[in-house]
Amino acid sequence: MNISDKFKWYFSEENLKEVFVDHIIYSRATGIDNLDQYAFRSQLDEQVEILSRKVISGNYTFTKYKLKLISKGRGKLPREISIPTVRDRIALRTLCGFISEIFKDSVGFDLPQNVVRKVKADIESNRYEACIKLDVVNFYPSVKHAELISRLGRKIRNQNIKRIIASAISSPTVSVSRPSDLRLERGIPQGLAVSNILAAIYLSNIDKNLRSIEGVKYYRYVDDVLIFCSLKDAYKIIDLVVGKFKRVGLKIHDPKKFPEKSSIGPISDGFEYLGYKFSPNLVTARAASVERLKESLVSIFTSYKYSKRKSKGFLLWRLNLRITGCIYENKSKGWLFFFSEISDESLLHTLDHYVKRLSGRFEVNVKPKKFVRAFKELTHRKYETNYIPNFDRYDIEQKGRVLVDYFELDIGKLEEDEINFEFKKRLSRQVKDLQTDVMDFS
Repeated sequence: MNISDKFKWYFSEENLKEVFVDHIIYSRATGIDNLDQYAFRSQLDEQVEILSRKVISGNYTFTKYKLKLISKGRGKLPREISIPTVRDRIALRTLCGFISEIFKDSVGFDLPQNVVRKVKADIESNRYEACIKLDVVNFYPSVKHAELISRLGRKIRNQNIKRIIASAISSPTVSVSRPSDLRLERGIPQGLAVSNILAAIYLSNIDKNLRSIEGVKYYRYVDDVLIFCSLKDAYKIIDLVVGKFKRVGLKIHDPKKFPEKSSIGPISDGFEYLGYKFSPNLVTARAASVERLKESLVSIFTSYKYSKRKSKGFLLWRLNLRITGCIYENKSKGWLFFFSEISDESLLHTLDHYVKRLSGRFEVNVKPKKFVRAFKELTHRKYETNYIPNFDRYDIEQKGRVLVDYFELDIGKLEEDEINFEFKKRLSRQVKDLQTDVMDFS
């Protein structure tokens, strides 16, 4: 099957409906048109037919995205997230699957904890002396569209396909739609299903080139670059990296002017990367990552305090889920999964003590699971343990029990497919909350 035929298959009505059911149907977000997934479902056949026909013909235009601001902490500008309409979300998710398949041989994604595992191995090897950390200034907003489309064109020659991708990245993100809103010529909107794969393609040549340099270990995760090398070569390598990024329109924070963003020093001095803190004898979570987790634990108790039904069972279930994480849709979710490469057991004891203090502070007598035990189960018995819930293995009876016991839902008249729907709808929201604990690690 050639690329054009693959594109037609991805955007066939049958596949688009599958994408909606698998990825969109449980999302509560609404775009600029305020049409939610429930209202969309009532007109699914009509909407999917329009989407398929217009995309395949190259005439589909993405609607303006709705602006959502995400706080990055005190003193920092918020991150701008683009929220598509439901129909655009289907198109973008499908487009992501298509592009990922076409570029699977040249662009790959590694889980953060896998990257951290490799970083730990490099430190323990004692082959490198210097650590260079570089941060790209406004990475997503700085991507040149012409440059990106040119890179895509090396594998995608079909003009209709490139026109659809160009429409996806040029649609403006707004709070209120106005006729004067201009389409973008630069930048990839953040939060779209295609954002990460397009950003990776944009830098794929640079990544490949820098990874091939002898005596140098290069890592890049989105806009955070980490390099290990010899001390004598460090500044020469910085100049090389800055020059390569500059040629594609990207600027790197100067280590001298912005040491909190970019830095250089001996590996033995320690450094932070991907939410982790590395020192000669310890790998732990950086302070901001721990504080974010603590804030989320407080929010669970606060929600209980001000809820009308005061369900201790629901409080305990949410606490346990926040502590252990879970397996859902074949993915590991939660703080402990993300920080599974730490060697700091004392931090886990501190977190368990913190939860106990919160129970006393909010005057709630509950005995939740332990961070210490969950971490041991995760690192030694990940695929056998029952201590960490694997929701993919839940049968219909277990799903019904969760809905009744924790969400107080009357399932007496529900069919099996309705129980599945209600379970996934509620669980998806809880799992999304888990991800906020580690979302802003970079």
